[in-house]
Amino acid sequence: MPDLCFFEDTSPEKHRHVWLSLIRLNMIEKSTLQARGGYKSKLLSGIFSSPAAFACFSVNPLKSDAAATDVLPDFGSLALQTAIIGGVIVAALIICLAIFFRHFSKSSSDQENSNSDKFQEIDNYERFLMHTGQCALIWKTPAALPKIIGHMATLDRLQVKPKDILRFGQWLDDNEVRVLDEALNHLRHDGQSFDLYLNTKQKTLVEATGLIAGTAAILRFQDLSGQQEQLAKLEKDAAFTKTMLAMRNVLLEALDEPVWLVNRDNRIIYANRAFQKASGYDPEKVQETSLFNEATRQKLLENKPLFKGPAYAIVEGDRRLLEVTQVTSDDGVATFAHDISAMEEMSEEMKRMARGHSETLDQISTAVAIFGPDQKLKFANQAFATLWPLDTVFLESEPSHTLLLDRLREEGIIAEKPDWRGWKEELFSAYRSGEPSQQIWNLPDGRTLRVLASPHPQGGVTWLFENLTEKIDLERRYNSLIEMQGETLDHLSEGVALFGPDGRMRLSNPALAKLWSLPTELTVEGTHISKLQENCAKKTTSNAWDTFGAFITGFSENRDAISGRMDLTNDVILDYALVPLPNAQTMMTFVNVTDTVNITRALQEKNDALRSADALRSEFVRHVSYELRTPLTNIIGFSDILQSGLFGTLNSRQQEYLKHIASESGALLDIVNDILDLAKLDAGIMELDIKDVDIAASMAFATERTKERLGARPVQIEEKIEDGLTTIPADQARLRQIFVNVLSNAANFAPDNSVITFSAKKDGNDIVFSVHDDGAGIPEEILDTVFKRFSSHAHHGSRAGAGLGLSIVKSFVELHGGSVAIETGNAKGTTVFCRFPAKRPSPATLLQSEETE
Repeated sequence: MPDLCFFEDTSPEKHRHVWLSLIRLNMIEKSTLQARGGYKSKLLSGIFSSPAAFACFSVNPLKSDAAATDVLPDFGSLALQTAIIGGVIVAALIICLAIFFRHFSKSSSDQENSNSDKFQEIDNYERFLMHTGQCALIWKTPAALPKIIGHMATLDRLQVKPKDILRFGQWLDDNEVRVLDEALNHLRHDGQSFDLYLNTKQKTLVEATGLIAGTAAILRFQDLSGQQEQLAKLEKDAAFTKTMLAMRNVLLEALDEPVWLVNRDNRIIYANRAFQKASGYDPEKVQETSLFNEATRQKLLENKPLFKGPAYAIVEGDRRLLEVTQVTSDDGVATFAHDISAMEEMSEEMKRMARGHSETLDQISTAVAIFGPDQKLKFANQAFATLWPLDTVFLESEPSHTLLLDRLREEGIIAEKPDWRGWKEELFSAYRSGEPSQQIWNLPDGRTLRVLASPHPQGGVTWLFENLTEKIDLERRYNSLIEMQGETLDHLSEGVALFGPDGRMRLSNPALAKLWSLPTELTVEGTHISKLQENCAKKTTSNAWDTFGAFITGFSENRDAISGRMDLTNDVILDYALVPLPNAQTMMTFVNVTDTVNITRALQEKNDALRSADALRSEFVRHVSYELRTPLTNIIGFSDILQSGLFGTLNSRQQEYLKHIASESGALLDIVNDILDLAKLDAGIMELDIKDVDIAASMAFATERTKERLGARPVQIEEKIEDGLTTIPADQARLRQIFVNVLSNAANFAPDNSVITFSAKKDGNDIVFSVHDDGAGIPEEILDTVFKRFSSHAHHGSRAGAGLGLSIVKSFVELHGGSVAIETGNAKGTTVFCRFPAKRPSPATLLQSEETE
C-alpha cells in the first residue's frame, strides 16, 4: 500500500516533505470536515481504523526522526526502552492521521453514513488513552488552541486541572519546563518533532512526544510512574541478584569441594578452583573436562533430574570416593562433589571398632545394653541376654526402653513399683542428663543388681547391669569370716601376732599378752617388733627374739617358715613358729606346751619301761620255748614208742592215755613252734622256700591234722577245690601251717554236728582259700583284735586257745604277698579268706611284705 511505503523512508528531507504535503491536504479537506461537524472524531477514527495506520502501530514504530533522536537520553534500562517504544507507537498513530486525510477525501460519502459508529470508536480510543495514563494535545494550526484528549494521574496527584496542563511550571520541574517550551515552539512553528523524558515536581517521570500530523501539531504525554516503580524494582532485584551472584562466586571459590556447571552442549560454563585443581581444567581453554569416566557420567545422567549418592573419581591422579549431588535441567547440569574417602575409611574403621567392641562386650560378664537417642535398644551383649531371659527376636527388634521394662514387669523378672510411672521417669532422666547415675535393683528372684547409666555426648545411654548377688554374699560371708576369725583368735590359747613388711604389728590376740605378760600399749596395732623384742627377750633363756626381729624385718628372698621351742625364766615352755604370708607379712605364734612336754616326758619314760618289759618278755618266751621243745620232743617220742607196742601190749585205757598225751604234746609243740616262728618274723630272719605246691595234698594234710585234734567231736570238714586248680607257688610247710591254724580256729568255734567248709578257687590273678564254720560269729567288739598275738576268746564254754593261730596266719599270708579277711555276723557264722597270688611273687614283693610285717 502506498501509505505504508510512504513512511518507510527515514531521511530528514523526506520527513519534512511529508509534513508539508499533509498540511496542504488537510487545508483542502478542512472546510468539508468542519461543515460536517466531525473533524476531530473522524480524524481519530481514521487513524485507528486505517489498516495502514495499524500496520504502522504494530510493525513499523517511529525510526526516522533524526532531530528527535538527538535529544533522547541513554535508553540502557528496560523501563526507558519501554517508554521509547510507547512514544514511537503514539507517534505512529499521529502520523497515521495524514493517511486518514487522504483516505477520508476519497470516501467522504461513505463516512457520512457511519458517523455514529465512528463517534463511538473515538470515545473508545479516548477511554483507551485515559486508561493507559496518556494525554494528547492537538493544535490544528499554529495559532489555534489545543484540543486535550486523555488524562494523566500525575496531574491529579499534583492537583493540576486538565485545562491547566499547558502551565508546565505547575507540575514539571523548573529545568524541564524550559526544555519542553523550547521543543514545543520548534514543533509548532518549524514542524520539528521531539521525544523527551521529563521529571515532575514529585520526581516521577513523564514522556513527552511531539510530532506533526497534516496541519496539526500533536503533543503526547505518557505517565511513566508505573514503569519507574517497575524500573526501581528491577534495578533493586538486579542489584540483589548481582550481590547474590558475587557472594555465590566467593562461596564457591572458597569451597574445597569441586563445583562445576555444564551447558546443554556439554561445555563447562563455570568451575570453581577446587574443580580446576582436581581435574586440571583450564578456564582459558575451550575443553571438555570431567572427574568421572564415561560409565559413571552415564549413571549420573540416568538419574534425572537429581542424583545424590557416592561415585568414584580420579582426583589429582588418585582414585577417590565422592558424595555427588547433580541436578539436571534443560539448560544444563550442575554438579557438587564432596570427597568422602576419609569419611568412608573412618566409617569402615568405626565399623571394625564397633565389631571389636561388640565382641569384647560379649566376652565380659557384666550385662551391657546401648540405647540410642530415640530410647531404642541398639546393642545388647550375651551377658544381657543371659541376665534377662527374653526372646531373642524381641531383643533384635530394637524395642524401646519403655517396652523392655514393661515386658520385664509382665514376666515378673523385675519387681512391681508402687509408682511405676514415676520410677520410669526417674530412670529415664539419664537420657536428659549429661552425668552418669546408678541405682540398686532388688529382683524378685533374690538377685541384686547395680544399674549404671552412662550418657553419650551424641545422645543415647549405655546401661550396665552388674550382678552384685555373689559380691554381696561374699562380702557378707567375708565379714562373718572376719568376725569369726577375730572371735577365734581372741579365744585361742595360742598367742598370735601379725606383722607387716615394715615390722609393725597388724593384729594380735589376748593370749599373746597373757603368755608374755605384755602391757596394753605393746599389743595395739602399729607396735614395732623391736619394742616387743626389747620387752620379751629378757624373759627367755635364749636369743630367739633376735632371730624373730631379723626374720620379720629382713629382706631375704627365701623366707622359709621357722619353728622351735624356748624356755622362759618362769619355767614355762613355749613352741614358736614364724610363717611368711603374702605381701611380705609374717605371722608369729606361741603355744604353751609346758604341760604337754611334762606329760610327754612322763609317757616317754613309761613307754621306755614298757618296751624294756616287752623285750624281756619276748626274750623269756623264746628262751622258754626252746627249753620246752626238747622235753616235748622226748615226750612225743616215748609216747610213739609205747604206742608201737615195742615194750609190750597196752590195754585200751593205756592206749587212750597215750593218744591223749601225744595229742596234747603235739598241740603244745605247735604252740612252741608258732612262738619261735613269730620270733623269727620279729627278727626278720624268716625265709620262704617258694615252689609249686600241690593244693589238694596240702588241704588234705591240714584236714587230717584238724580231725585228729577234734577227736570224737561230731564236726565234719568238707573240702571243695575248683576244677583245674592244682598247684600254687608257696612255701609248703608254711602253707600247711596256715591251713592247720585256720581250720583249728574254725573247729574251736564250730558247733557240734556242723560242717566246716574248706574251699579253694581262682579269683582273677589270685587263689583264694576260705574256711567257713557255722558258729555264732565273732562279736564286733573283738573283731579288730583277732589277729593280735596272744588274743584269745572262748565261746559257748569252749576253751580259749593261745591266741597265736590267726596272728601266725596273717603274718605268713602277707609274707607270701597275700592278704587275710574275715566275714562274720550273727547267724551267719564266720568265714576266713586267705588270698595268695597265683603267680610266683617277686623278691621285692616278699621284701615289702616282710618290712610291712
